[in-house]
Amino acid sequence: MNLPELIEKLKTIQKMGYVKALRKGNTGIGYTFEILFGLQETNIPIADIGGRIEIKTTRRDSSSLVTLFTFNKAVWQKKQKDIIDQYGYVDEKGRNSLKSTIFFNKPNSLGLFMEIDDDKNVIRVLSTDYEILAEWDIYVIVGKFSQKLSRLLLVIADRRESQGEEEFFYNEAYLLKDPNPRYFLNAFKASRVGIDIRMHLTENRNVRNRGTGFRMHERDLVDLYGTKQRLL
Repeated sequence: MNLPELIEKLKTIQKMGYVKALRKGNTGIGYTFEILFGLQETNIPIADIGGRIEIKTTRRDSSSLVTLFTFNKAVWQKKQKDIIDQYGYVDEKGRNSLKSTIFFNKPNSLGLFMEIDDDKNVIRVLSTDYEILAEWDIYVIVGKFSQKLSRLLLVIADRRESQGEEEFFYNEAYLLKDPNPRYFLNAFKASRVGIDIRMHLTENRNVRNRGTGFRMHERDLVDLYGTKQRLL
C-alpha cells in the first residue's frame, strides 16, 4: 500500500459515517477500525515512507490515559523495597504496594511529583522533601518511544450511543513521524505525559515491578512529533 491508497481507504471509512462497534469495551474502537480497514495486524506497510506504520485509534471524548511504553532499567536512585515501605500503602489484596501516576510539579496524594532538569535533560521522580527516587535520561526515553512508535497513524473518532450500542465515526487522522525530544519535554511540563509506578512486595518481601509506564491521552500524541501530516 502507498500513501494515496491509505488516504483513499481512510476516506472510504469516513464516508460510512457512524458504524456500530464490532466489540464491546475499550478495545472496540481499534478492533472495529481494523476490521473496516481489512487489517490482520496492528500496523500497515507503507512502501513510500520507508516501513510499517503503527496504528492508534482513540475516542475524541476519551479521558483515560494509555501506556505508550514502560522503562525501568537503571533508573532507581533508592532501593525499590525501601520506596514501597516509605511511600506505599496496603492494597486491597493486603500487599505493601506503590501504584501511583505522577505528573510534573504536582505532588500527588502519596507526596510524589516529577521534575525536569533542562540543563541535564533528565526527568526525576521526587518526594515532597526532595529525595530523588528515580531518574530518566530524556533522550533514552525518546529513543524508547521512537523504537516503538517512530511512525504512527493516529485515527480519532466521534462516538455515540444508539439503542444501547456504541457507534464510531472515524473522521480525523494524522500520519506522524520524527518524535522530537523537546516536544516530549513540553508534553511532560504541560502534564500531558505522566509516569505510572506499578510495584508491590510479595509475601517474601521481594519486589514485583510491573514496569514503570509512560502514559498520556492518545489524542495528544500528535504534539510529540516533528512531522505531522493530516490525512482526514
